[in-house]
Amino acid sequence: MEAWDAWALEAMPRASELAQGESIITTQAGVGLYDGDAKVAQRNAGTLILTTHRLGYLDTKAPQAHSAYVRLALIRQTEHYSGFLRSSPKVVLTCQLEERVPWTCHVCGTFHTVAALDGRCTKCGVTASSPSPTERTCRACTYRNSASASRCDICGTSLQPASKRVVCKLSFRQGGDNPFYACLRDTLQQKAWTKTVERAAPGLMLVDAAKGMTPVPTPPTDALADLEALMRRARQMVDLAASLRTQLERRERAMAEAGRTDDNEEASMLQSALVQLGLAAPAVTPDMVRNEREYHKELACELGSVLLGQQGLLGPGCVVRDGRIPSTTYSDTGRGILPLDEVWGLWNRARGVALVSPKTMRAATVFLPQVTWPRVDVRTLPSGLMVLHTPRFASEAFEARVLAYLDAVQPEGRSTADH
Repeated sequence: MEAWDAWALEAMPRASELAQGESIITTQAGVGLYDGDAKVAQRNAGTLILTTHRLGYLDTKAPQAHSAYVRLALIRQTEHYSGFLRSSPKVVLTCQLEERVPWTCHVCGTFHTVAALDGRCTKCGVTASSPSPTERTCRACTYRNSASASRCDICGTSLQPASKRVVCKLSFRQGGDNPFYACLRDTLQQKAWTKTVERAAPGLMLVDAAKGMTPVPTPPTDALADLEALMRRARQMVDLAASLRTQLERRERAMAEAGRTDDNEEASMLQSALVQLGLAAPAVTPDMVRNEREYHKELACELGSVLLGQQGLLGPGCVVRDGRIPSTTYSDTGRGILPLDEVWGLWNRARGVALVSPKTMRAATVFLPQVTWPRVDVRTLPSGLMVLHTPRFASEAFEARVLAYLDAVQPEGRSTADH
């Protein structure tokens, strides 16, 4: 819980307990917190509070002692996992830690122990500023380099500060994860905490302080104008893609609640394009199942959906659950065979941060023949290379094709047995 700060609350925060320009967006009760994969015993039952600036947790039993919040500016990645069996739905947050340095406002003298939600003084509204270092010390050889150096002049070690990321999970034990996650993604895209809020001027104190301030020279920006424009355009494209996925998820939920199906060709094409960027369903994790055997079997089903289907790596097919073989007949076309290491790389790329080790994948491939149609088997070639293949590349089918070819090309009057 390194990214979380204490938030002494007695109940739902009032307007006076929020930052200037901050407002509550939504709340969700019945939520517990995880620090990585471990449950936080003191924060096991509470209410999530999503505002324009932070994500707060209001503890049910001891709100003043155990309530906390994380600034939305620290959240770098979010993922949503649906519940499975006895496991509750979860939202995974990847937070970027920053150095927490107490600072004093150079205008009004207010002392701040933690970073402000919008990077401004809580009293007068002046932006926090830190003095520029005159030199940078190498953490490897302790040589003091110039402030503009990016690498140590002696040993070549990078002088960039080491960034640290932590993962925390939100467990929704009473449901409500889908609408809350949609609101969280929308809020992160809007970045309301970066918008300037009109504040009352502190009077002559600010004017007097401004007179004594040395003007900071503005660096030339002409050389970087094209690069900055390109970066802004890339950021807009990423935000547009994330917004598009959020809108599509909302549309699907609305259609499902109304009991209708979406026949829109444009929506179908969009869904197909988005699915190709990742898994069609949330990645299976160990906390979603009861034991290791079920985990490996669910992984096999997930891998089967990657290998077989309209966009499958091996060709057409489907995943079979509970041994129910479908009546639909699939033609064994497509590629049909792939090296195991290549499939492992493509599968992990689709899973995002929930990576699967080679050992776990080999354990999951044991169940592949039981959950795929047409069945997908694992075969080790004489060279030691392990491959996944459909029945078209089984030993019997391959032998039959070779014999049929020999029968077709052999001279008249000679049989295969004569060779």
